[in-house]
Amino acid sequence: MEITTTHQNDASKTVAVFCSIMAGVFALVCYLIQQGYPFQLEIDRSHFYDSKHFFSPILSALVLSIFLLNFPQAYRILENKFKLSFRNTWLTSDATLSLIGLIILIIAGKIFSFYILPIFYLISFILFAYVFYTWFKGGHHRHSYLFIAMSILFSIWVTSHFYGYWMKHPLYFEGLIFFESLPFFKGFKDVLFHSAIINMIQLHGVASSGLNGIPSFFYHFGTHWIFTDIIKLLGTSTITFYNIALAIIFIPFWFSSLLLLAINLKKWREKSDLFASWHLRSDIKFWLILFVANIGLLYYPLAHDGLFLYWNLHIHLASYSLSLTFSFLFIGMLLSFAVSHNRILTKKTEPIFLILVLPFMVALIGFTKLTTVFLILAFLFYLFIRLKLYKSVLYNLSFLIISGMGIAIVIISLSIAFSAKSTVDFGSQATSIIYPFHFLRTWLHPSMWLVFLFFCCFWSILFITLRLWYEKSINHSFHLNTLFIDRKWLDIEIVMLFCIAGLLPGMIFHLPPYNQITSATGNVYFYDFQNWIGVSFLLASLSQFNFLIKRSKKLVFILLIPVMVGSYYVVVNYHLQVSYLYKTELHLSQLIKNNPNYLSTTEGRILKLLHQIGRDMPVSEKKKTLVFIPQSNTDFWNAKFEVCYAIPFSVPAITGMAMLDGFPPSHCKPMAFSYENYENSGMRTKKQTNTNDKALCSQALDKEFSQILRIDNIYTQPRLIACEKK
Repeated sequence: MEITTTHQNDASKTVAVFCSIMAGVFALVCYLIQQGYPFQLEIDRSHFYDSKHFFSPILSALVLSIFLLNFPQAYRILENKFKLSFRNTWLTSDATLSLIGLIILIIAGKIFSFYILPIFYLISFILFAYVFYTWFKGGHHRHSYLFIAMSILFSIWVTSHFYGYWMKHPLYFEGLIFFESLPFFKGFKDVLFHSAIINMIQLHGVASSGLNGIPSFFYHFGTHWIFTDIIKLLGTSTITFYNIALAIIFIPFWFSSLLLLAINLKKWREKSDLFASWHLRSDIKFWLILFVANIGLLYYPLAHDGLFLYWNLHIHLASYSLSLTFSFLFIGMLLSFAVSHNRILTKKTEPIFLILVLPFMVALIGFTKLTTVFLILAFLFYLFIRLKLYKSVLYNLSFLIISGMGIAIVIISLSIAFSAKSTVDFGSQATSIIYPFHFLRTWLHPSMWLVFLFFCCFWSILFITLRLWYEKSINHSFHLNTLFIDRKWLDIEIVMLFCIAGLLPGMIFHLPPYNQITSATGNVYFYDFQNWIGVSFLLASLSQFNFLIKRSKKLVFILLIPVMVGSYYVVVNYHLQVSYLYKTELHLSQLIKNNPNYLSTTEGRILKLLHQIGRDMPVSEKKKTLVFIPQSNTDFWNAKFEVCYAIPFSVPAITGMAMLDGFPPSHCKPMAFSYENYENSGMRTKKQTNTNDKALCSQALDKEFSQILRIDNIYTQPRLIACEKK
């Protein structure tokens, strides 16, 4: 028992060190880019990237990341020192402790704001120094050095992939200013939209995009609520958080949750003596599979553009990434609950887990991403039936609570689907939400359907194939019916369930948003989940498959060619992403050098003005003020720092204040970004009229605001209008 616990702690420390290295690489790359290295740029970061204290936002984000990643180890120190009573229960599992670490950060931000940040600096650096020292001391130095080198190399790729596509970037405002001159893909509008939502939550406590007052809307806004308090703790702007702190804190946290899930699965599937002989840092196959699953076995442009295989959405999309993180932690908690060695304490805490924790986690996942919670609900319902948990009154009560939540989630999802559908002119396309094989028929050529399905479920197929092969090799009386009845292949059933459940929505429904390229992404949110479940089960089963490979020369021969081809594309994809980041930075640096007065351009003036307003106006004034920019201010409405329908989001995103009549001009058709929550879906059918102060005040008072900040042009100071109730 003690040997197993010791080795699990060593595996957990290895995960903490790996993810801390990744956070450090992210922070270093952010710092180098903002310093203009290696292109000898001189950038005045005080314009846009300042914070409310003297700590650097990059360093503060790294501190919080290290605390979050190493918090389970902090508890282990206290547990060993004081012999705490909850040892070896789900309450003290790495998954639960990781979630508690995040809750501590959220509560600290909500209550103390950035004033408590120095304490986290002290705790984080002492904690990481202790964890790294004990981890390094506990293994062979050669293995440790090799592991650190591999971690750095992989982290460079992850960082390059995150920043290379200009969806987020350490020099985000410079990217906005040179938007039209950047020749590559740009997704700045996502940051503007999500920053607007967070700022409305911070200021008014309402999830809204703030384009015309603060009407609330249905959306997976749980992520925004969480980020709101993390931003308070960092003491920085929302946009700085999205472009810098998000990557440093939450991408390593995603990898931590996936790796901890793999460790829990391994502990669940293997005997204690086999688990005790495992050394994670030296398990090269384990790390190579993790790296390959992320970097990709297929040439990335072909897979991305030709097959819609978006296996890196967890790196780019915050809500989806956090929903996966919570899901992995949740499944890890379930496993810890199932295999707990301390049965007495587990029995005592069983009602808490089933009645409180289980529904809480389902709700948490649902608030971060609706697509993910559908899959989790399918998983829980299957386990309820398959394991005959309905024989217990307590499990039945838990099932009823979760079923009620499931019904609510379905109603909300249908509301979103129908509201999105009502705003779209389908033209010749089918108007029905039920549309068999819509995803395949719309986005893929029929000749590529089977290719897509194979590579979409590749890791799940690989795990299931090897798992069945292994079962057959050790069990001569191999009968599927017997194995099914005895629940000997529950792991296979779970992987198959996620694979089928992930593919079904896109095979049955026409998923929103409609008539856009992003509607393909809605399908990916469903079917990508099984990809990482398959990877985690594969990682957890490697010791069994190593045995299989040693015994079967036939299997080695079958795998040889795919491994060689896949290895080639892994190297190609790695070079592609790293070189892409370098090229984008080189191009931007040349633009900045050639335009030293870029802050005096129209776009530069707009961003400086909005930033100045957001920085200088007190929060008490912001709460009662709406920003109004008339359509006659053509410098703003014709600005070129994003597509036309994303321009207005810059106001609530940068100033932190809602707008009054902040819809784009009539020639601009709004798309996505919850415009359907506004009257006429934010579309203008006629020119803007009645822009005198009295008419504007009447609208503002109707929305329960008492001031208007009017920006008639970008060359003069805005005018503050006080509105008095009659």
